[in-house]
Parts: sequence; C-alpha cells; structure tokens
Amino acid sequence: MRFIQPWLSILAVFMLLIGLYRFVEGFQNWQEARQIKRHSLAELAELERERDRLKIRVEKLKTDELTKERLTRRLSYIKPGEIVYKIVPSPDTPRE
Repeated sequence: MRFIQPWLSILAVFMLLIGLYRFVEGFQNWQEARQIKRHSLAELAELERERDRLKIRVEKLKTDELTKERLTRRLSYIKPGEIVYKIVPSPDTPRE
C-alpha cells in the first residue's frame, strides 16, 4: 500500500498539469477566436459601407443626368454635333 500512494500522488500531479496545460491552450484559442471575430466584424462593417456607397453611385448613374454628363466628359466623350479643338503648343514655345 505504501508503494502505491507515491505513484498515485505523482499521477495526480501529472494529470493536474496536463489539465492545466489544456485549459491554458483552450483559453488562448478562445482569445484568438475573439480577436479574429472582432477583426472580421470591423471588416464586414467597412465592406457594408462601401456597398452602400456604391449603391448610391449606381442609382445616381441610372437617374441623375448631371452625374451621367460628368462621367461622359471625364471619359472624353463628346455629344453628336460638337466640335473638338485640340490645342497643341508650338515647337518654339518653351515648356515649364
């Protein structure tokens, strides 16, 4: 009986250490998962804001004539019947 008790004590301490290690490992995994969730929620909120901004822009492109005009001018399109003038600097003019 005296021979079994020291081994039981050693086994109990060993099991306790394993349990403690598993608890700490689980706690670290839980903390990491919480951090990933926070990051993912922030990224999701940013993507939702971007989606809303793009929806507004699409709606303006569908309905707002001024927005359509600005876009076509920015792309260098001209209306039928308009005359395009290209101003080319003369070769003897010094460039800045």
